[in-house]
Amino acid sequence: MGFSDATIRVALTRLAQQEKIEKHDRASYSLNTQGNRLQLEIENWRERVAWIVPWRGDWIVVHDGTTDRSDKTSLRRHRRALLLRGLQKWKQGLYLRPNNLAGGAASLRVQLSELGLAKGAELFVAGDFCQQQTAEILGLWNIPVLRRNYEKLLARAKDGQRRLLELRPEAAARESLLVGRELISHVMRDPLLPSEILKGPQLRELAQAIADYQNASKRIWDDLLNDQ
Repeated sequence: MGFSDATIRVALTRLAQQEKIEKHDRASYSLNTQGNRLQLEIENWRERVAWIVPWRGDWIVVHDGTTDRSDKTSLRRHRRALLLRGLQKWKQGLYLRPNNLAGGAASLRVQLSELGLAKGAELFVAGDFCQQQTAEILGLWNIPVLRRNYEKLLARAKDGQRRLLELRPEAAARESLLVGRELISHVMRDPLLPSEILKGPQLRELAQAIADYQNASKRIWDDLLNDQ
């Protein structure tokens, strides 16, 4: 990957201090997933699409008007938690998303808490918005841009998988990490909107293409490491 030994040693030491990795033996580490909801989210990114359930037209609302904003670290985690579940700011202190995720408000309340939702933030379900309010809320997500991004990422995943067959093993392994990280990060930040809003199955098709890319990448890495 082009990193020096010293750079890797420093990075490993910092990750261990942050308890993001565990040291088992000399030069032997593994990811620490215990109690790390974000790491589990990344490892299980393929499951995200399966969270989407039929939408009944109601909304999940988070009110954080009383949240302490002096603790910048907690505030950053709070905002990241909202982003990871597709909640968008509608008005001061109010964040919304369609109530279309499996488990509804009860499940989402637990997930957001584990991801870092600030203390004092309230989550509830709302509905019966007027036509103007509904239009405002739907405008929080740029649907045309989302659709175009799905098309671009789908093409990148499929073209990228073909490129892996053309590159030398070392170059293919390196590229697979970089491209795979880019693709998966988009899925992690996807708002998981209902098909009733998106009007199409693009996200499921994209997730499958990325899964195929990841499977091809793993085969390349297995072959490369087994040859060492």
